[in-house]
Amino acid sequence: MRILLGVITVMAIIWLVPPFLSEESGLRFGVPYRVFFSFFTLFAGFLFYLLNAQALPPFKSSGRALGSAVLVFVASAGVIALLANLAPQFTYEVGASTAATPQERGKAVFYDSSVGCFLCHQVDGSGGTRGPDLTHVAARAGDRRPGLSAEDYLKESLLNPGAFVVATYDNIMPPIAQQLPKEKFDDLLSFLRTRE
Repeated sequence: MRILLGVITVMAIIWLVPPFLSEESGLRFGVPYRVFFSFFTLFAGFLFYLLNAQALPPFKSSGRALGSAVLVFVASAGVIALLANLAPQFTYEVGASTAATPQERGKAVFYDSSVGCFLCHQVDGSGGTRGPDLTHVAARAGDRRPGLSAEDYLKESLLNPGAFVVATYDNIMPPIAQQLPKEKFDDLLSFLRTRE
């Protein structure tokens, strides 16, 4: 009875909670996800039922015991493989950039998960803390290295991040900007130049 109650509770959570999640949470569980988790819950409930079931009488021959073990293994592996293939893939979809200005396109590059700037750097309180906060980077860039303008400093920081490392931070930034197409690099630079 407890197993059935647990399965019903989990199924209720799967089907009743997701519609109340806000869009800002980033969690989206559509029908394919809920169907997958429902099947998984039913399968787990069945396994717990088997664990609590009465013990079967011993097998009369070793052939039957071996055959039963093989059957259980094949059935279990088959169900797990089926669930794995039916499982919806969790991916982060980045919408196509339709931004009009270079600064808006550069912001999209900054927050693009394949580039990953936001993983280590914050802008306006959003992002990682392993690298310097870039909220006002354009205002400070001209004073970082004598002889370099703000734009030259930003370019150097993107193309050769180890050339100058801000005190209290480690030299961990990869030269990812070297792999960006020129248009994306220019857009990212435009975005950083507006951070004053």
